[in-house]
Amino acid sequence: MAGTVEKATQVEKATQALREAILSGAYGGDEKMREVPLADTLGVSRTVVRLALSALELEGLVVHTPNRGFRTRAFTLEEVSDALIVRGELEAIAARYICENGLSDSDRATFEDLLRQMERVLASGFAEVESRLAWMDLVASFHGLLVTASGSFAIRATIEQLSRIPLVAPYSVVFDLSSEDYSYARIRSTFETREQLVEALIAGQSGRAAALMVGYAYQACNNKRASFEGMRHGRRVSSIPGMGLISRDGERQTENMGE
Repeated sequence: MAGTVEKATQVEKATQALREAILSGAYGGDEKMREVPLADTLGVSRTVVRLALSALELEGLVVHTPNRGFRTRAFTLEEVSDALIVRGELEAIAARYICENGLSDSDRATFEDLLRQMERVLASGFAEVESRLAWMDLVASFHGLLVTASGSFAIRATIEQLSRIPLVAPYSVVFDLSSEDYSYARIRSTFETREQLVEALIAGQSGRAAALMVGYAYQACNNKRASFEGMRHGRRVSSIPGMGLISRDGERQTENMGE
């Protein structure tokens, strides 16, 4: 029994380590996951590695084919766009739930505090990498609070699953490094959308709040497509974890982009 529990713990740790490695950009799309080197790196048996890779296959991060073993999955830009829209629809439902059930005083205070912190970052601009990282953290916190405040386990679990697709997680914000203002105007626009969302949540305007989240999702989708095209034409944009898994027209892309 103890041996079974120990192996289960090893599998869980190995699965998380491989998951983080894949999403951090350590592997590109359709890259072979060799069991022996992975076992040596993780300090576990090949059986544990195989079980961990099987778990990641269920999550959609790797695929297994006969005679080829496990390979990382390559995502298309269309799949990313589809997942972004689905995430937006789920966040729209979360917004409706909040309006229907009422926004608590503590959640209202947290939303307002996040907006104030965002304003401070916007005032400093995005020339410094610290400002860009701070903005990404604030965006992730804002959307995380939206889901948590809805009280829906199903929404939270589904968005967590969707966020394993590269560029879908809320923190996947793009900054155009070739522009003088690092995409300030576009990012300011997304901030104003969040301000309007909080106003709608406080007022209990469920229809308006849901529409804002759906509109935000389409805006994020269009921004990613524009960033992808700009990257193809040599424009420098900020690096986003997992970008190496994105392909288009069957071709692996090795450069980086973001939201």
